[in-house]
Amino acid sequence: MKKLKTKNHFVPKIYLKQWATINRIYEYKLLVSHEQVPKWNSVSITNTSTVDSLYLYVEEGELSDEMEDYFSNEFEMKFGSFVDHVNRKKLISELDHDYISKLVVGQYLRTLRGYQWAQNIVIKQYPKIIEELSQKMNHELANKGEIPKRKIDKYDMLLPLKMDINPADGDKSLLKIESYAGKSTWIMGIKHVLNSTYKALNSASWTIYEAPLNFYWTTSDDPVIFLNFYGKDDYDFNGGFGNPGTEIIFPISPQKLLYTKIGVKSEEEYLVATYKVAELFQKLIVEHAFTKVYSQDKNHRVTKIRKRTVDKDKYSDVEQSLKNFHRSYMENEVPYLELNLENYSTSKDLT
Repeated sequence: MKKLKTKNHFVPKIYLKQWATINRIYEYKLLVSHEQVPKWNSVSITNTSTVDSLYLYVEEGELSDEMEDYFSNEFEMKFGSFVDHVNRKKLISELDHDYISKLVVGQYLRTLRGYQWAQNIVIKQYPKIIEELSQKMNHELANKGEIPKRKIDKYDMLLPLKMDINPADGDKSLLKIESYAGKSTWIMGIKHVLNSTYKALNSASWTIYEAPLNFYWTTSDDPVIFLNFYGKDDYDFNGGFGNPGTEIIFPISPQKLLYTKIGVKSEEEYLVATYKVAELFQKLIVEHAFTKVYSQDKNHRVTKIRKRTVDKDKYSDVEQSLKNFHRSYMENEVPYLELNLENYSTSKDLT
């Protein structure tokens, strides 16, 4: 029986290794339990930005670690050679463009903030989903006088959705829809975007910025930035990879950083950043971090840019929620997925 890969890194070790010395990296936590916690701690890249069973999901009744294999094969195994390619200042090929697109979008989606993004997207889409289902149910009732089992395909099985028809006054019926916005919708969103949607970024014109002399960039547990920049003190991180004008910033090592502005052709593939530009990138990297900033040493610029929060109860709640992440999925979402499997099997029998 295959042993499942349960130690899942949402920021991969091969990426963090670019900032590490003998597989250890300096970590600055933005939320701590008490003031006595040192601002910077040297931690193993094996034991940071990881959540047990983060990417495990149920497929056709069985737990699968396919997403962990996918990230490894598509991103991580190729990252070292890509960085070497960049360090030698080779021209960015068509294959490089596809890899960069998938790398950037995949890294954005696979993080804990990416999980929140997927939840928000699905919640916004629920009214549309419910409206479409209601129209379909009304059509079936008018033409057949009964509600058939919901026909779904294999892809839809990842969406935890339960429908019931309850009698109401007279000859009316109420359509009841239950769901749970969690890991299932996140995994479904990642699969959907990385199947083809990411290619919208293939036309982006990338610049590799090199840090100026005696300067280096840090990174974070949410290293891909989609920036809407309107001015020095007027910007947000709500951009999208299909939005003209959105700037994408992604440090790939302490000395190298990927940059593009959607819809704008860059004049140079490789540039040395001015100190002013380098400082701005550094500020944005730190401000965008989700819970941690990573550095090759104890970077005092970072602690000045963003103060940490000291809150024992909040810290405990966050830690507990991460420990319970997979158990919550199994208890709250899998029962819906089991109904999907039953309906999927029935659908295959009908065809």
